[in-house]
Amino acid sequence: MKLAPTIVILGSLLTAGSIHAKWSRIPIIKEKPVSVISGPASTATIDSSSGIGQVDSLLSSDISSTSTVSAGKGFVLISLGKPVLISSSSFVNDGIEGRATLSASADKNGWAVLEEKVFSAADRTVEFKFAGMQAKFVKLELALSKGGILRSLQFFGAATDKGYAVKQTADGKGGKPMDMLNGLGGARVVYAAPKPANGLDTAITYNKFAFPESDEKYRTIIYDFGQLRILNEFTSVHSPRPVRFEVFAFDNLPEKEDWRGRMAFDPNDFGSKSPVAVAEDTQGMGTLKAKPAKAVKTRYLALRWEPEFNPPDFQATAGAEGNGTVYTSNTVTITNADGSKTTVTVEVGNAPGAGAASSEVKGDNPMQVLAQSGGIQSDTSVVTTVFVSADGKTTTTTVQQGSTNVTTSTDAAGTTTTKSTTTNQDGTSTTITETKTSDGTTTTTVETKGAAADGAPAGQATVTSNAAGTTSDGNLGAGNTPAPSTVTPGTPPAGTTTVTVTSPP
Repeated sequence: MKLAPTIVILGSLLTAGSIHAKWSRIPIIKEKPVSVISGPASTATIDSSSGIGQVDSLLSSDISSTSTVSAGKGFVLISLGKPVLISSSSFVNDGIEGRATLSASADKNGWAVLEEKVFSAADRTVEFKFAGMQAKFVKLELALSKGGILRSLQFFGAATDKGYAVKQTADGKGGKPMDMLNGLGGARVVYAAPKPANGLDTAITYNKFAFPESDEKYRTIIYDFGQLRILNEFTSVHSPRPVRFEVFAFDNLPEKEDWRGRMAFDPNDFGSKSPVAVAEDTQGMGTLKAKPAKAVKTRYLALRWEPEFNPPDFQATAGAEGNGTVYTSNTVTITNADGSKTTVTVEVGNAPGAGAASSEVKGDNPMQVLAQSGGIQSDTSVVTTVFVSADGKTTTTTVQQGSTNVTTSTDAAGTTTTKSTTTNQDGTSTTITETKTSDGTTTTTVETKGAAADGAPAGQATVTSNAAGTTSDGNLGAGNTPAPSTVTPGTPPAGTTTVTVTSPP
C-alpha cells in the first residue's frame, strides 16, 4: 500500500476545500481613525521643508501621490492647525534607505523626539508607534544613504470619523474629490481573505493589509459603505511586484448564514460578476489606478489583487475616489409669525458608515434600493431643540444616544421621501421627514413623540419651500403660536427657514 501518495491526495483535497470555503463576516467597528494631516477634515499645512520634492503631496488624500527625496539630509515640518493628540505614524517607502526621526512640538521651540527608525529599501512600510502626545507641529527628519519616493504619510491619534458625515449629490458631482475608503466616507471592511498577517484589528482599522503567503489566487477585501456611494476612480498601493487589480460592485451583497448562524460570503459568487474596473501593474511599480467606464454607484465594494507569483508577504492599501461634502451638523431654524423661533440641530453621531441619511444618491434598480433601505444604523446622534418665545424666554431640549432608522423611497410621480427616526433611551422619539417633489418643492417635518402609550406627538413643525416662498407651521416648543401654513404671492413669507451646513473647524 502506497501511503505517501494517499496523504498527498488528501492534503490536496483539504487545501482545495479551504480555498473555496465560505468567508465569515468581520464585525463592524464603531469608529475609524482618520489621519490628522490629510483628508477633508484636516487643517494641516506645510510649514517648511528641505530636500523633499513635491512636498505638498504628503498632505494629499490620494494614497498614490509621490514626494521625491534624495540621498543626504532632508526634513518636513507640518503645522496641524491646532493641538491634537497623536500616537502613531507611517509612510510608504519606495526605495529609500537610511534613518527617519519623528518629533513633535507645541510651539516650534521645544521639540520632543517621538521615535527614530532605521530602515532599508526592502521595508515597504515604515511605522512609528509612541506614547500619545498633544502637539500642534510635527517634524519628519531624514538622513538617507539612498533616495527614492515617499508616499502616504499619515498621523493617527484621537481623531476618528465620529461626528462627521459625507454628503454626495444625486449625480455624485457636487463637492470636492475625496477618498471614501481611508477618510470619512463611512467604509467598513466586512470581509478580508486570506486573514491579514498584521492582525485583523489593525488591518481593518487603518486600512493597511499585509496578506500572508497563501495558496489562494487572490487577496480580497470587501467594504460596506452603509449607503449608496458614487465612485469615480480606484487606487492601489501595494508590494512592488506585478499584480492584476480588479474592482467589483455589488448592488446587494449575496450573504447567507453559515452553520453557526453567522453571515458568510461565498467567494465563488465572483464567478457570476464582471469587474467594473481593472488595471495591471505589469512592471511591479507598487501602485496603480483603475478608472471605470462610468461612475460606479454601489453600497458594497470588493477589491481583488492577483499577484503574478505567490509572494511570502503582500501588502496592500486601497483608495476609492468620489466627490462629496463633509459636515458635522445640520441646523434648521423656523421663525414663526408671533416672533417665536424654533431651532432643531442634529449633530452627526458615530454611526458606522457615518451619515446614512444625508446623501441624495438614489438606487438605480430594486436591488440598490433594497441595499439603501437596509442601511439602518445605531448611532450617537444628538438632537437639540431650542425654543425662544417672543418675550425672549428660551427652552432647550437635548436627546442623545438613540437608535436611528433611515428609509428613502421614490414614487412614480418622482417624489422622494427620506425619513429618519431616532428612538431615544428615555422613550421619546424624533422623526425628521424630508419630501422633495419633481417641481422642486421641499417639505421638512420635524416631529417629537413622548413616551406615552398612545405615542401622541409632543411637538411638531413643518417647513415648506418652493418658488412661491417658504412657510412654517407648528410648535416644537410648548406654547408658541403656529405660523400660517400659506404664503401670499408677492409678500414676505410668514415663516422663514435657514439650513446651515457646518464644516469642521
